[in-house]
Amino acid sequence: MKYSFTEKERNQVISNFMKDGKVISLPAKEKKKYILSSEFTKKFEAGKMYSEQEINEELLTMFSKDDYVEQRRYLITFELFKRTADGTQYWLNRDDMDEVAK
Repeated sequence: MKYSFTEKERNQVISNFMKDGKVISLPAKEKKKYILSSEFTKKFEAGKMYSEQEINEELLTMFSKDDYVEQRRYLITFELFKRTADGTQYWLNRDDMDEVAK
């Protein structure tokens, strides 16, 4: 599942749902969740493998402890990350890098 968005939309979502780099409330609309998830991917290097623990630790810097598991699922649902079948390793989905850069 992918969404296209403009820089204006991105800025509005960040302004409405984030403060000091941390999500203060979760949007109801999927597209806005996608934009927040896209922001999260900027913390990672393309081509590098990450453990689930590393992903969780980074998620906790942006999302609350009550939300990070759901947000990790969104990374896969939104096809921003790929993971191994056993869920122990994650990596950025290079196919989506152009979408995230918009």
